[in-house]
Amino acid sequence: MKEINERPKLSPGIAVGVMTGTILEWYDVFLFAIGGVYVGKAFFPSHDPLVALLAVYVTYAITFAVRPLGAILFGYIGDKRGRKEALFWTLFLAGLSTSLIGAIPTYASWGIWAPITVVVLRILMGLSIGGEWGAATSYIYDMTKRKVVAQIIVQSGVPVGVMLAAGILLILQSTLGGNTMAAWGWRIAFLISLILVLIGLLFRIRFPEAFEYEEAKKETKEIPDPLKTVVARYPLQTFTGVMLTGAVGAGFIYSWTTLPATAMAKGIISSGVYIKIVMLFGIAELIGVILGGFLSEKYGNRTFIYLGLLGLTLTALSAAIAFNSPALLVSAVALGGFSHGLVYTSQASYLSALFPTLARTTGISFSYQVGNGFVTGTTPMISTYLVKIIGSMAGGVYVAILLAIAMIVVTFEYSKRLLQLKD
Repeated sequence: MKEINERPKLSPGIAVGVMTGTILEWYDVFLFAIGGVYVGKAFFPSHDPLVALLAVYVTYAITFAVRPLGAILFGYIGDKRGRKEALFWTLFLAGLSTSLIGAIPTYASWGIWAPITVVVLRILMGLSIGGEWGAATSYIYDMTKRKVVAQIIVQSGVPVGVMLAAGILLILQSTLGGNTMAAWGWRIAFLISLILVLIGLLFRIRFPEAFEYEEAKKETKEIPDPLKTVVARYPLQTFTGVMLTGAVGAGFIYSWTTLPATAMAKGIISSGVYIKIVMLFGIAELIGVILGGFLSEKYGNRTFIYLGLLGLTLTALSAAIAFNSPALLVSAVALGGFSHGLVYTSQASYLSALFPTLARTTGISFSYQVGNGFVTGTTPMISTYLVKIIGSMAGGVYVAILLAIAMIVVTFEYSKRLLQLKD
């Protein structure tokens, strides 16, 4: 094994190159969600604006549905061919998919090919993003000895991406005005992502391969099938990853989407205030990501996973008072952002440690994307339905139950590991 001083350093170039992928992911998620009205009018024409918007959100859901396939594909590439190759292709395809949305002719100009192209681009986006987080997380984990603190680089991309998208939308709206924004101004926000992609790719093509991955490859004659390894040999770890990331994602979506969006629907806040609240969420989360990284390194991942889950639970149960005033709503959203930041950094290094080096990208990606696809992805639909048939607290209670299950599963996995160590 090489001496530690031969391990490549995490240079600013590596940090920027890794972070751009996560920034782009959440820039796209927020942009496509908030800009859904503009996209619907351009590519999914209908006499009923709600029908057009529904078509956009169905397309949005497709992105989440194909993510597990992307996790398998790029997990395989990351574990068999290298983290560096996986990171190049995930960013390239994600950037292409996001930026080209801003260049597609409207339905009026291009007919049925316009919505078909949008759907194809969203499928490509889902595949690429399905592998991005796991590849980036495992790359950073395998590059450095400070495995927890280093995850700040990847995980801070979420709040930065959300804030970047919100900030650009606010600037465009205030600069261009409503009519110009609806006509063509929204396209600028999508095209701007191309700059982010080019910067990221310039750094990623210069990446060294992940240190521990290279060492592990030298010690084996043939790399086993990573998906078979993950599913057959690490079923408890995989299930733990699915439930943890799914529940954390559900708390995340509820905090910055469902809670403020419901307040906007009730007339408590305006759309402009909603975007500003999302900006606040991003700031609070960035603080949580940074603190979570440094504190988890000192006191352990599980402590801040539990604290983050608890904070998200309180946010989920805050609907009873959050709608009483904008100030209470802002406090609830800020708590959700900070709590998600705490758990997000901790869960990254926690998940990385659950799987062996030569199956790590697949293990992380598969757990994260299955959790996000089937637990997080169904949360808005289920929570909204529960609110409709039961009451305003029901959606938050559902999210709180998911978070409680995640706590139980993490505790069980840790207890099982301790018993195995004793044996």
